[in-house]
Amino acid sequence: SEKMLTVGGLAAGMAHEINNPLAGILQNLQVFRNRLGGAIPRNREQADACGITMEQIGCYLDGRGLPRLLDAMQDSGERAARIVSNMLSFSRMGGAGFLPVDLNDLLEKSLELAGSEYDLKKRFGFRDIRIERDFDPALPPVPCDAGKIQQVLLNLLKNAAQALAGETQREEAPRIVLRSRAEGDWVRLEVEDNGPGMPEQVRRRIFEPFFTTKEVGKGTGLGLSVSYFIIHENHGGSLSVDSEPGRGSRFVIRLPLKRDDSDA
Repeated sequence: SEKMLTVGGLAAGMAHEINNPLAGILQNLQVFRNRLGGAIPRNREQADACGITMEQIGCYLDGRGLPRLLDAMQDSGERAARIVSNMLSFSRMGGAGFLPVDLNDLLEKSLELAGSEYDLKKRFGFRDIRIERDFDPALPPVPCDAGKIQQVLLNLLKNAAQALAGETQREEAPRIVLRSRAEGDWVRLEVEDNGPGMPEQVRRRIFEPFFTTKEVGKGTGLGLSVSYFIIHENHGGSLSVDSEPGRGSRFVIRLPLKRDDSDA
């Protein structure tokens, strides 16, 4: 818990430091675009003073492809802003407690955070993985600790990316499928990959503390055991895995829609 609070504090500090100059960049970009448009009288007045027309300026900009570059800058800036927003949300979730949460939205935020994580992008090629979403649009809000559930989702996404990166011979493109479903008084989330899968002896021990198939120094073997504890003990749900060699892995989270406060 102390380490998570420390990480959250670091994430919040970094996000705030990035957010201020990023907001300035996006704001100035919008001003820049406005001053290139012909609909503003002051733009035409300045163009006349320089002996040119706004139409000529527009023709030059279009010919050099500058509007397309500005659109790309806007898209990149807005994506960075979303990542910063997700980091701030993640850092604030430590003391949020059990509140109704839109798990489809949490899946999206977790996916964006996983895609922006340095190790995943550099070592495991997360951006090269095709992401498929199969969300239930009518999924009801689920009472849970959003920060802890996001911690579980990030861990499952990271493990899936590592499994896909470790497979050298592949017939189909690497893929991760995210699913959400309402099942009576429960909500079911799935993180599925088409990686190498696991043999029975590994699958049976996957949630044991300190059990890992990674090289020494590459992993602690605590990620899935902590995730199991969060889902089972903290939320009264279940976390299971379905996997066979050559057939990928599917982790299934089930969370109750109704929480007994006496178990909190």
